[in-house]
Amino acid sequence: MSATKSIVEFTGRRITFKSPLSFAEVSARLEKELNKPGGGPAVFRILGTSKTKEEIEAGINALTGGRDFVYFGEVVHNRWLKAYTGAPVPGTAVYTFGNPLIAQTMLQYDLAAGLHIPPKLLLLENADGSGTRIIYDDPSSHIPVPSGETGEGLDDELKKAAEALSAKVEALVAVVLG
Repeated sequence: MSATKSIVEFTGRRITFKSPLSFAEVSARLEKELNKPGGGPAVFRILGTSKTKEEIEAGINALTGGRDFVYFGEVVHNRWLKAYTGAPVPGTAVYTFGNPLIAQTMLQYDLAAGLHIPPKLLLLENADGSGTRIIYDDPSSHIPVPSGETGEGLDDELKKAAEALSAKVEALVAVVLG
């Protein structure tokens, strides 16, 4: 049997917050809020070695320290772009963050939701250095995508869970920029 292809079109929302805070300040605040020193490899170690739900919950809760999210990783585009082009590039970094305990509230309904879990934020310094933008794609507009060739089958529970994630991401941004 040969492979088949289906396409489901959907509309997403991109959210941008503008702040007069410097790129360095916004980065530092976000990294503090996400527990960057405690996250990253520790998250993957917990997920890769835990044998029970309780072990996963205890490990992730220790990393989040009562917050919603923990740091997974980042890509600092401005550094490599400057090396590649030889021209100055405004601060540009993509942060991947999340919480497996929140992720499971969506993945249990649709494993394809993993395309947008964990979520990401882009920090983008204004070209003149006058501030920073935080840009992200609204999880509730990208995670609950209708399935099948006809675009039917949107799960209400998945939609609710994605909306809850969207609210938590927006709350994170509010804390970082507050």
